[in-house]
Amino acid sequence: MGLFSRKKNTASDAAQYNNKRIVYVVERKGPEETVIGRVGGISVDDEKLVVMCDGHETVRLSLDGIICAELMSRNGADIKGKDFDSGAQRHIVVHYASLR
Repeated sequence: MGLFSRKKNTASDAAQYNNKRIVYVVERKGPEETVIGRVGGISVDDEKLVVMCDGHETVRLSLDGIICAELMSRNGADIKGKDFDSGAQRHIVVHYASLR
């Protein structure tokens, strides 16, 4: 175990992201990052994690095999999983809205 290593959250821990408000969502494809949505929230149920932005569904991931890790700044999460519909692997980073 390294100095900064932490246990990554799995599907059973994904419920902690339910009802989180987010400012924006970034999708990583190789070395590139693309903003895919702004202003929304995360919803988690028994079989999927859904990210809603701008009033529509941005990402829907299956909880089967999902890996979630909190950012070191604690203002977001790094989420990797299979797309619920297509089965393609997706890697997103969500940034939480601060409640001031």
